Amino acid sequence: MKRSKFKAIALIGLSLSISLSSCKDDDDETPTPVEAQETLATPASYDFTRNNMTTVSYGGQITRLNQLAAMKAELGKGDKGNVVSAQALKDMFSNVGGHGNGRFVDTTTKQLKNKTFNLDQVYFEDLFDSAAVASIAGSNGTMAASGVAGIANRSGSKTILVDANGREYTQLVEKGLMGATFYNQIVNNYLTTGKIGDGVNNTDLETGKNFTKMEHHMDEAFGYVGAPVDFKSNYSGTGDVRYWANYSKTADDNIQMNDRLMNAFKRARAGIAEKKYTIRDQEAAKINSEFEILIAATAIHYANEAKAATVDGDRLHVLSECYAFTRAFRYSNVNTRKLTQTEVDTLLAYIGTNFWNTTTSNLDFLINKLASTYGLESVKANL
Repeated sequence: MKRSKFKAIALIGLSLSISLSSCKDDDDETPTPVEAQETLATPASYDFTRNNMTTVSYGGQITRLNQLAAMKAELGKGDKGNVVSAQALKDMFSNVGGHGNGRFVDTTTKQLKNKTFNLDQVYFEDLFDSAAVASIAGSNGTMAASGVAGIANRSGSKTILVDANGREYTQLVEKGLMGATFYNQIVNNYLTTGKIGDGVNNTDLETGKNFTKMEHHMDEAFGYVGAPVDFKSNYSGTGDVRYWANYSKTADDNIQMNDRLMNAFKRARAGIAEKKYTIRDQEAAKINSEFEILIAATAIHYANEAKAATVDGDRLHVLSECYAFTRAFRYSNVNTRKLTQTEVDTLLAYIGTNFWNTTTSNLDFLINKLASTYGLESVKANL
């Protein structure tokens, strides 16, 4: 409510005595009505319809999730002691021929490379080249050691292919692209004013479609999460839980991340459908915030596992995941991020460039920094 403005008080007589009788009482003024607060019920699932038909569409995102799964399978050959083809990985990354040069089941124009953070496209292609070279050594039985790329043994008779610094290629690529492509697209593309701001069409349906441009952009953001539409905390449904949603599920027991992330997505989309743009903006900002907490919780999880690991291959495996998830902070939206780029680089430096030499004390520094920054102090040991 706006505060009433007091009327000027008349000054009467040479004695400068104040006459309150000349003042208009505040209660006599008509107050300005309080602006109605927008309200919105949280939908049960990410399921929106118009004329009894769905308005939700994110097929392109599902395609890219599938492409990354195929790339992981190619890298997995090296983990089993077979040779990896750098060219095959590059063909899949840029989707040569519309089918990854024969390595994708479906033919499509969608690709991962042109949706990956521009400055990091070369970073991943360099990893493909390095993995191919290391896989030759691995196929010849070379066992990894500090300074030597090759095969590292994990518990349960598993093996992984690592570089000379103990970094596992499969994890650096898969988790790396989860950050540089999926997360980057969500927070730096689809949740921006250029995609869901007031200037984006939310009145007319796209030609031949049952959604507006703004609705579709929000759906595309959701598609990169890898969550089924009915995803929630304590999820027991049958939908595929992939990539970011899978790690949200890992953190759910401690911080109820599934509900936090899904409710923000559902309410943002409902706000768009009902043209309640204040809610849309609030929930889009919340998605940015919750995603950073998810990344922090996941990095802490793998740092804890690295501290507890007793087998070299197991430790290198989870350190690679910890590194890739910590690196994902590089893509946090510059307007909402809690860690500066310098702070992210410092955390990466504490993990180190040679994972054979990463110390427990350095991992404790990373855990404590992320826990204090993202309000995870009370659960950091359990993540």
